[in-house]
Amino acid sequence: MMYICRCIVKGSASETRSQRSNPAHVARNSSEDVPDKNISQGILQSVGKFWKNHEHEDFQVNIEGECIKCHSFILASCSEFFESLFRSNMKEKLDMKVDLQNIPLNIFQLILKTLYTGCKLLNVDNVLEVWSAAHQLQIHFLIKHCEDFILENITQETVETYRKQADFLQSKRVFLGTHKYILENFRTLRQTELFLQLDVKELCRLIESDQLNASSEDEVLYSIYDWVNYGDLTTQNVQEMVKAKGAGYNTDDNSSINDMDGNYKEEKQAPAVPSQANERKKYLHQLVKATRYFLLSEPCINNLFCNKLTKNNTHVKNILFEASAFQNSNNPYRFWPTAAIHRDSSTSEQVGVMYNYGLDVFSLKRNGWLYNSGSYLANVNLQLTTLKDQLYALNNKNNKMEVLHFVNNSWVSVFHSDNETMNLFLSHDKYIYVFSSDNLTIKRFQPHNPGATTEQFHHSLKNAKYAMSFKRYILVFEEVENGQTAKARVHGWETEAYVWTPSVKLDNVWKLSVKLDLSADNMTHFQDEKYVYILDKFGHLYRVEHSEKIQFTFIVQIWDFEAELKGALLFKNKLYLCGVFPENGKYYHEVKGVYSSLKVLRMFRTRSNFVPFVIAKTLLK
Repeated sequence: MMYICRCIVKGSASETRSQRSNPAHVARNSSEDVPDKNISQGILQSVGKFWKNHEHEDFQVNIEGECIKCHSFILASCSEFFESLFRSNMKEKLDMKVDLQNIPLNIFQLILKTLYTGCKLLNVDNVLEVWSAAHQLQIHFLIKHCEDFILENITQETVETYRKQADFLQSKRVFLGTHKYILENFRTLRQTELFLQLDVKELCRLIESDQLNASSEDEVLYSIYDWVNYGDLTTQNVQEMVKAKGAGYNTDDNSSINDMDGNYKEEKQAPAVPSQANERKKYLHQLVKATRYFLLSEPCINNLFCNKLTKNNTHVKNILFEASAFQNSNNPYRFWPTAAIHRDSSTSEQVGVMYNYGLDVFSLKRNGWLYNSGSYLANVNLQLTTLKDQLYALNNKNNKMEVLHFVNNSWVSVFHSDNETMNLFLSHDKYIYVFSSDNLTIKRFQPHNPGATTEQFHHSLKNAKYAMSFKRYILVFEEVENGQTAKARVHGWETEAYVWTPSVKLDNVWKLSVKLDLSADNMTHFQDEKYVYILDKFGHLYRVEHSEKIQFTFIVQIWDFEAELKGALLFKNKLYLCGVFPENGKYYHEVKGVYSSLKVLRMFRTRSNFVPFVIAKTLLK
């Protein structure tokens, strides 16, 4: 026994040998040992009793003129501060006493009691002092305990204090917790001093987040304008302005905007707090740019245009012009820029949809398939497209063509034609177009305009396999060769440059005729903020762009097998491909400048194509 003690103290070579031969030492360091709750509690009670009897106290802590006796073993085992002190040759180690600063006596006594007894010590009144002392003493389990308590007790009254303390103590965990609380309670906090006193970096982090709980994007923009004008009493309060004018806009609560008509109320008295409006004006463009401004309502856009802050900021005006143009255009939702992505609190979300035995919905944010319980269509093979945020389907059945509109969770017929079938279906500008390669006809109509007439004319593209909208053009891809050496001829039609005349062929209006090394059969396309891309079933990826003329640039072959493509979309720089793919296929999972990651949605059978769509969350299961 004496031999073992000597080895441990001196740390000699024989220590290692004794450790290997000492079963007790191995057991003490075994990672498989699980403390028994009853035994642990018994040990803790014994230590607490030992402490209360003041036996064998070998260390003294001096604090606020009081001398506190304790045990160096307990302090060193719980606190890195004391552990380092006892390992040093400092005067405090030699004298076995230390003077502590910046920790209140009652807080240290409370911490010491907890170390000896394990008793509860935290409440809302002392948690900040205990947390600060635990950091100073480097008691890590107590730091975590304080953080747990704070995260469970964040309220509107405490969030600002906790956030400042977390910043001071560099506690990322608590700071993120307070950030999350502000995100979740934005609708209430946006009207408080806490929100109005946020620095611009923190405000940017909030409005950039998908988790910001806002009733609408209008509310977010109005809050930004409030923040910019905060403290400037020469600007009328937003809510007062709304009440005075009876103004209404698309929000679910009392959202507001300062100076909605751009006229400031003159006030002679000095502001109660230093005005930050002039200083904050320079951040307006940065903040508006960080919002989802493509989701603004038209009344909100109009109100913001009238605001004096907007009138004096060309960059912000340009953003609002973009938002207005986006809303008034037929964006077939092949791509959603960040400014158009719905937040988690929105009543809608971006998805990809296809029809099998019902409407199958792939949630891009939840990364999984959901189901819609809408009306069932029997024995159909559909082609889907979107127009003005609405979903339409082409159904060919029994030598009859029918266009269906998905509305109120049901399919409603909006157009039909007997004794013909159509093979291409797309939206372009404000119209839906249907092509037939059998009788070489094209029909176009406006499903959202019942008074509009259906127009029909003829074409001569006998083997058209795919059509897509591209800027002012409709591009039609005609198969001219099959197999691995497939060739496609692309025809471009500038629809608004053509004077529509019934029964007249379009042979002389095709502005483009380009031959490409790709298969027009089972191809698809997707887009980002700058370009449109086309992709064929053999994985050939081309970029499509338009300057003086339409150009096609081959980029890469993503795979080297044959697939049955049903659709593609790009969301947050991730490419989603849907179709019938082999199980062991190899792909380029990143193409620089196009997408940073790839997800293949492998289907076994499909009854429609796969298209991007914005759907109401109430329709999903």
